[in-house]
Amino acid sequence: MVGQMIGRYRVLRPLGEGGMARVYAAEDTNVGRQVAIKVLLPEFSSSPGIVERFMNEAKAMGRIRHPGVVDVFEVMVAPSGELCIIMELVVGETLREALWKRGPLPAPTALAVMEQLADTVAAAHAERIIHRDLKPENVFLVPDPLDPQRPRVRVLDFGIAKVEDGSVKTATGTQMGTATYMAPEQFRNAKLVDHRADVYALGCVFFELCTGQPPFSGRNLFEQMQAHLTQPPPLERLPATLPPFVGPLIGRMLEKDRERRVGSLAEVVATVRGGGAPVAPPPSPPLGERTSSASDTRTGMVIALVALVLVAAAVAAAIALS
Repeated sequence: MVGQMIGRYRVLRPLGEGGMARVYAAEDTNVGRQVAIKVLLPEFSSSPGIVERFMNEAKAMGRIRHPGVVDVFEVMVAPSGELCIIMELVVGETLREALWKRGPLPAPTALAVMEQLADTVAAAHAERIIHRDLKPENVFLVPDPLDPQRPRVRVLDFGIAKVEDGSVKTATGTQMGTATYMAPEQFRNAKLVDHRADVYALGCVFFELCTGQPPFSGRNLFEQMQAHLTQPPPLERLPATLPPFVGPLIGRMLEKDRERRVGSLAEVVATVRGGGAPVAPPPSPPLGERTSSASDTRTGMVIALVALVLVAAAVAAAIALS
């Protein structure tokens, strides 16, 4: 597509390619600025679910007015028929690339990224948008020439975001999240999660940007889910150079029971900015008076674990008989 015109945009060069789309740098010939164009690959144009996910991303990003979210200018169809999202061009690297290249972020940088990330996703939550796939690959770091220790953060890929008012539909048949960063309740039913699933995911991301490794891991989906459901976060792995409030804050974000988790990312922002202790967890309700959401979540977890055990047993039996 290099050299082609898409409306008033001249495609200049490729920037990258993912599983469903290519991204190009282009020039807006009306005003001379450079933009990014995300182009859905032709082989997916006939898939309603993937087209819905692609449009979901544009609509969700367009609703959030925050410096941490890339601006979406318009959606167009290229002359050759591909669906295109025209958006702001940002230059930098993903948090995943930064971790691969340089390891854990220094404490001042880690805190700056934590604050901006929480503030950005809090702005999404204010619009009743739940990201559902927060991970280092979806966090972009833009260098700040005036403050090298405080890169500017952009949150990417709202393709499987959930909008609670229903104006943006969830794409059907799509994996709702990445297991390494999924809240326990998200393994049960991604359509029923609320903003606290993003709080949990950011707790995982915060832990990783401080240590270089996610808090929970496993060799397969079953082991990853079991770790999220049963293992306490290994807060002892956090470096001693971090302020003392960071460990308790991440621990609160990684509560298994979402009723005891940090209630909002605005609380996380206030804690990081103020350098103070996190808000105390709510008291546990008396036995037998748990909220229905917590009870339902635990029931769903048990059902999911039993199902995976049965699948594993069936596979083992099939191998033994072959």
